[in-house]
Amino acid sequence: MRTFTLSVFFCLALSACVYGETIALWNFNDAVSGATGGANEFLVDRGSGTMTSDFTPASIGNTAGTALNSQDGDPAGQALSIKSNVNNGKSLFWHVSTSGYESIGVSFAAQRTGTGFSQNQFQYSLDSGSSWLNLGDLFSPATSFSLKIFDLSGIAALNNNDAIAFRIIFDGATSATGNNRIDNLLVSGSPITPPVTTPVPEPVPIALIGAGLAGILLVRHG
Repeated sequence: MRTFTLSVFFCLALSACVYGETIALWNFNDAVSGATGGANEFLVDRGSGTMTSDFTPASIGNTAGTALNSQDGDPAGQALSIKSNVNNGKSLFWHVSTSGYESIGVSFAAQRTGTGFSQNQFQYSLDSGSSWLNLGDLFSPATSFSLKIFDLSGIAALNNNDAIAFRIIFDGATSATGNNRIDNLLVSGSPITPPVTTPVPEPVPIALIGAGLAGILLVRHG
């Protein structure tokens, strides 16, 4: 029971670290069934951001989604589906501004088929994608939806920056039908609290206060 309690506490603490306010959310529920090239899937659903991919358009579509990592009561709906070993080494990109936010986090639900992309690398950019940095090791999604959380709260350069981009590089697919699914992709952060400043009295009021105190002393000693 003690172990279970500690595990629950750890999960809640990690969630609190990553789940701040929504900066951008893609729930992929705008999708029309079939291969769409991302025309509907890539529309941001809440907040502000853009999403693109260098996958071949015929390899981008949708499938049944999940409620895992859904926000604000969103239904399971659809999930993004990307497939085919011809796209090994290609990426899904999304760009956001973190202006006014700190403690940035990225989370999403992910799964793959047995011949889908088994080697995935999450990266971030501080300059709108001109250069990229790895966060963590390669990951391989399970064959059923599971939650992926990337805690970037320790990277100060991601805070209050309007040139932030993220991407996942996909590799390791072994067939033309092998695919990965992503759903409820969330970029979150905590609003930056403005520093508290104490107003400094103007010189004239200080002089007046001093004169008043001097007058009181003269009256008391007169």
